[in-house]
Amino acid sequence: MDEIDPQKEREDELYDQLLASPLAEVTGIVSPSGVGAGKSRGQDLWSLVLSFDAWRIDGGPIRPESLTVRRRVTDEELRKFQSAIDAEAVVRIRARVSEENVLDSVQALLEGYLGSASGDLELQALLEELQKPKTFEDDQFGIFTLDRRASWYSASVKWVGGTIDLTLNVEDPDQIKPCLKVARGLWSQESSWKTRIEEYAVQMLLPLKNESWLGDDESELSPEEFKSKVTLQSISIYPDGDFEFWHHDGDLFWGHSIQVSGNLIEGPMDADIPG
Repeated sequence: MDEIDPQKEREDELYDQLLASPLAEVTGIVSPSGVGAGKSRGQDLWSLVLSFDAWRIDGGPIRPESLTVRRRVTDEELRKFQSAIDAEAVVRIRARVSEENVLDSVQALLEGYLGSASGDLELQALLEELQKPKTFEDDQFGIFTLDRRASWYSASVKWVGGTIDLTLNVEDPDQIKPCLKVARGLWSQESSWKTRIEEYAVQMLLPLKNESWLGDDESELSPEEFKSKVTLQSISIYPDGDFEFWHHDGDLFWGHSIQVSGNLIEGPMDADIPG
């Protein structure tokens, strides 16, 4: 008997709900991430996804909230939608909008692309307002600037004698304060945290390097040699208290980043070489 995939079951249920929703003309502001897509193992079609940062139905009032638009598409259809729909543009689509569904957020099924809607002056003005640089200043870390594409605030800060990026991964301004609390906890003992993060990376990744990632003429590395090649580039912090230390790998893993994640209470808990 084939195993049931809960995620696919949930997605299928969502698509059934979307197909049962009424068809409407939706005008919206495409988010900075533009048209994305993913494909699970064994699937023939791509799952296209894009978001509107603000939108309206059939010329009605603007709704300044996120709308997730999705569709299952072939390779050719995906390329056409990605070519036609630009990030941070006001566009019109035909879609089936569902207010109540298994995801408990407003979702839409893309039925067709109708073209640019730059003539919608209200939405165009809102887009221009969203695109204005948004910053705030912190007494300890200085000026943070919002990156809408990445959905985080970033500042250039000092860390143990060097300069790195500090990013706060927030979805709304209320989450800034808890992120800064975590940052202050790290910086209050930055030398200690530097050592803990480096030692954990060595513990978790040095065996992987020496067993599977040595070049043809490369000898096994010692812990000190490993640490000497790794350079911290940024620290990312999340409202739930988690943090991620991102490092340049010094070609230890042929250009992959070295990521060490954890929290203030439990310390470093995971190390990986993504991307």
